[in-house]
Amino acid sequence: MPSLLLVAAGLLLLYFLQYPYNLGRNYLTARKTGLPIIIVPIDQNAFLWMVISVPLRPILKKLLSTSAYERMSLVIYGWEFHQKLQPFEEHAKPQGNSKTFFLVTCGRPEISTCDREIAYEITRRPRDFQHPELNALFVGKFGRNVLTDNGDQWAKQRKVIASVINERISKAVFNESIRQTDGLLGEVYDHADGHTSETKRIFNMMKKITIHVLSGAGMGAQVEWNSNENEKPREGYKMTYIEACKAVIDATAGPIALPTWVMNYWPGFLPGHEFMNNLGQAVKEFPIHTRHLMERERQRVKTHGGETKSNIMSQLLQASEGDPKAGKALTEEETMGNLYVFTAAGFDTTANTLSYALVLLCRYPHWQDWILEEIDDLLPSESSEPVDYTAIFPKVVRVMAVMLETLRIFTPVIHLSRETKVPQVIETSGGTYNIPTKCAVYIDNVALHLDHDVWRNLNNTSTGDREPADQPDEYSFRPTRWVNPPGSQTPLFQPPKGTYSPWSAGPRVCPGQKMAQVEFTAIFMTLFRRHRIEAVPLTINGRAESRSEVDARLDASMKDSISILTLQMQNVYDVTDDEVEDGKGLRVRLTKRR
Repeated sequence: MPSLLLVAAGLLLLYFLQYPYNLGRNYLTARKTGLPIIIVPIDQNAFLWMVISVPLRPILKKLLSTSAYERMSLVIYGWEFHQKLQPFEEHAKPQGNSKTFFLVTCGRPEISTCDREIAYEITRRPRDFQHPELNALFVGKFGRNVLTDNGDQWAKQRKVIASVINERISKAVFNESIRQTDGLLGEVYDHADGHTSETKRIFNMMKKITIHVLSGAGMGAQVEWNSNENEKPREGYKMTYIEACKAVIDATAGPIALPTWVMNYWPGFLPGHEFMNNLGQAVKEFPIHTRHLMERERQRVKTHGGETKSNIMSQLLQASEGDPKAGKALTEEETMGNLYVFTAAGFDTTANTLSYALVLLCRYPHWQDWILEEIDDLLPSESSEPVDYTAIFPKVVRVMAVMLETLRIFTPVIHLSRETKVPQVIETSGGTYNIPTKCAVYIDNVALHLDHDVWRNLNNTSTGDREPADQPDEYSFRPTRWVNPPGSQTPLFQPPKGTYSPWSAGPRVCPGQKMAQVEFTAIFMTLFRRHRIEAVPLTINGRAESRSEVDARLDASMKDSISILTLQMQNVYDVTDDEVEDGKGLRVRLTKRR
């Protein structure tokens, strides 16, 4: 009989032989697609690699040659933001296709594309190109939802949710955003002397606004701006709804997928002990708080003759009336799951978009002047007069253009992920492509939004935009590209299908798209109605930074971004004003202009 050592050696050999086997199999599969091939002999799906590769990125960049690093980076999550068009131009274009390539690895087969026709085909065919099953691990913790389900189950949920997101919700989001932004300004100027105030916490406050707006307009749990100073958890609980909500959202991109017992018993000698224990408590209490709010709303509706409120939860409960077995209503689990998705997706994407836009307006103050002209024209001269959503929002063009341009350059979701269950065929003007079964297909949003055929010099009729001359126009922040000439059918540019997808596209486009636009608009119009914002120059060796040095620092801050749940800047959140200038945070100055 073979010795245990021999058996172990044989098993180990078989384990490692799977990698060259997978590499060869994927190569043969790639040849049949007719797409350019890029070979990286690593299993990008291995758990250990997924955990260590992102932190290793800067180390690999230093150690490897440029060509080796650029190839290796393609199996590190988030490469789209860092590499942009480089893989398509350097590796795919010489093989005859500058828009799409097949990544041959030791893991599962992958296709990445920034071809607008392919992107359009993928997004318009949700049954052929489905959301990955892996989504359920991260966004299905509290119930099935529109991001975890496919086919008929998804279609049922999408129909119910589409009926919920209406103008009543938009108006509620608009009003709550104004109320919360007024709270922000009150805090910023609480201890200020005169017309200016400086803070590092403006980006923390963007997150606070969005979570409060989602709580009020989403769950009907309206909170005051300073509620965290006096609100206490309900009896028998350790966390408030807001605290539990923020904890689970912050962990959605990673630790939330772990079993709850792992969080609760995370060893004290390992890093993140306090965070993991806090998360375990939040995972336990978040669904309880949510069910409490749902039951409270059901009881309120009963006592008020069926009258619903203008929040997502109330509308969703009303739309889900009926027997779920009949296939038209949501189950309790689906209702819970979709409420969580609305909260998680709406919080992270909107907060980070607001933060990028603020930094961009600090970096390019002439665009701040540009939106101030519109705000002064639209809003009542008396600040005490209320801002009416119905009258104001349809007229907002420039603020919306700033949002759309921010999302073009710093798209929250760097790629749209889909997978095939059976082989698929995509026909375009450039040819026919055969997509194999069990293949991951990624629409590269970063590259898609840099397509020079769509974006270069779009609506660039003025020479006064002061764009950098050392880079193509599509890389520049220029909100006027979204503003059509006078006399056009629509004031804002409508991108061709398949060319712009910060909220996804096709039937699975994000149902909260208008909510995000309304919230961004309300916050910026309230913030800039009576204020300007600028980056505070640092003092270096007794000398204040020059304007060019401030600009370089702002550029570096935006470049230092990482994709977690969505793309976000590093080192600007979770800071305090009393910290020394240690490289953390980004200090800004608000100045009253009226």
